[in-house]
Amino acid sequence: MREPIRSAVPLHYRIAQVLKARLESGAWAADAAPATEHRLCEEFGASRTTVRQALSHLKEAGLLESRAGVGTRRARSVLAKKVVRASGDPLHATVPTKPRVTAAGTVASPAPVAEFFGIRAGAPIWHFVRVYSLQGEPLSIVDSYLPAPLGAAFTRADLQRQPMHQLLWERHQLRLHRSVHTVRVGRADVDVAAQLQVALADPVLHVQSCVYLADGAPIRWTENWFREDRYEYVAEMEWPDPPTLMLAPRGRPND
Repeated sequence: MREPIRSAVPLHYRIAQVLKARLESGAWAADAAPATEHRLCEEFGASRTTVRQALSHLKEAGLLESRAGVGTRRARSVLAKKVVRASGDPLHATVPTKPRVTAAGTVASPAPVAEFFGIRAGAPIWHFVRVYSLQGEPLSIVDSYLPAPLGAAFTRADLQRQPMHQLLWERHQLRLHRSVHTVRVGRADVDVAAQLQVALADPVLHVQSCVYLADGAPIRWTENWFREDRYEYVAEMEWPDPPTLMLAPRGRPND
């Protein structure tokens, strides 16, 4: 019998991802406790130690805070922090990855990137690549393009230290507003296989994202590749109540 697939991402990081989504969606009111540790242990089938580790990640991200005599509550400054500070790449969530910059500079724009930015194919575009590692092994590749005048302001040291959305705010006062993600299952080509340390044509999760400013202007094009054996994406959605069903009049067959 085949063994069930087990995630390489520790449970406390996965719990932190779910709780982070709830906090940032406004599911919990300001200054409210997310839930008791006992309830979280029951919900996720986890030990108290694991739940406490998850809550610790959220405190480090500034989403929760502990106050004497009050306990752990949603941080009152969460909404303000989202404007000017980064809580991490949303695709990596609270997973404690370490980035390594492998490329940075101006290149000729590929056709899909040029179309996104509204420039001619081959026109100069700023390009950088970061490889993220988890527990000493590669987890993902983030291959990004920005308008050349913006990217020229960033050094490799900047890219190593801070997320791009934070750099754009601090250097150019540009706040990212909306992103569209297309998720596919792909196969590792030569470059991806080498950087993720997988075999050629191994399955990888490919997430292409288009990022826009509030006025609709395109600001960033990103190709993300994740090792499928080490990564899982956790999303929590709330479904609206279904509309009231219209009943057919009595004595008449349904259409």
